[in-house]
Amino acid sequence: MTDDNPDKPAPLRIAVTGAPGTGRATVCTALALATGLDCASVSDGLVRPRTPRRLAETVDAAVRGFEQRVDGEARIPGSFLSDGSVLHEWAVAEATRRTKRLRHWALSPLDLPYRIFEERYLLAHHRIVARHAATTYDGFVHLRLPEDAEATADDARRTVVDRLLLDTLQQSSLPYLVVGGSLEQIVTHVTGMWQLPQRIPVGDAVSAALRAA
Repeated sequence: MTDDNPDKPAPLRIAVTGAPGTGRATVCTALALATGLDCASVSDGLVRPRTPRRLAETVDAAVRGFEQRVDGEARIPGSFLSDGSVLHEWAVAEATRRTKRLRHWALSPLDLPYRIFEERYLLAHHRIVARHAATTYDGFVHLRLPEDAEATADDARRTVVDRLLLDTLQQSSLPYLVVGGSLEQIVTHVTGMWQLPQRIPVGDAVSAALRAA
């Protein structure tokens, strides 16, 4: 049975992206509460490496995250918000690869085949996730990285994740919004730009999201 109602709005699928620590999950929760849209997300437990193998936190995690996100988002029939998007696990894996030079196995010549495979695999995986993102989402909201980043090794990786995501968004044909500020400012800006429905006041949604964080 098909829906022949021409006045029914098309589904709107917005991905909320950002480096770890930018508050992406809280933003997505607040937006979902304010608008009544479903929020698609992936549990860290489903993506976290299950073995100590060399490529577990890059190749394995990227594949597992992509599979979980594609499956979860396909189960939502209408409009939704994506907490991270299919780009997230790839960006984290690629940033990990680029910033792990001090790891003991990364310095061994015997591990050169692994490093070559890892680099080539993540390059090919990026093409897949970028193509899927372009056909799945209608736009992106990218949370700006705090200006004081890059003070530690972990912040350096976050900076690489941020740059990888922004570069991918700039290369796509989809609209994207780079936003920062308070949680209430972000939710107000996003709902206004995308003309999202409002189920409850933004202030109430923000308070509830902060309590749940």
